[in-house]
Amino acid sequence: MGRYSRTRTEIEEAIILNDLCLEGFLTDSLALWRVSGAVERGELPVVAIIRADNGAIVWIERPADKDTPFRWAVRWRVAGDAPGGAREQRPRHCASLVGVLKALRSALDVDRGSPVRIAPAPADA
Repeated sequence: MGRYSRTRTEIEEAIILNDLCLEGFLTDSLALWRVSGAVERGELPVVAIIRADNGAIVWIERPADKDTPFRWAVRWRVAGDAPGGAREQRPRHCASLVGVLKALRSALDVDRGSPVRIAPAPADA
């Protein structure tokens, strides 16, 4: 084995740990956005299920195809949508956590808000 090789078990354990971290991150994001709801663990390929108190349901999944360039797929149904609607049938694919958050904000109708700008302190003349 090469220097950076990992066994299949080590890779599976890392994926499970990442999924647990994602659950915590999603819970913190809901609190930050002041969205009432709960994050639950799903059965693979579903990593997490978000149930908002307004009736929206969001599923975050790992794609079944291991060769896909996307890490997650986000599906959702808002209150009043019939099961099996377009948003459930055609998930939004996300290559990064930023993409997952953007899809989640869209699903839960959360305003992005003002971006934070970081700049160096003015130089004293």
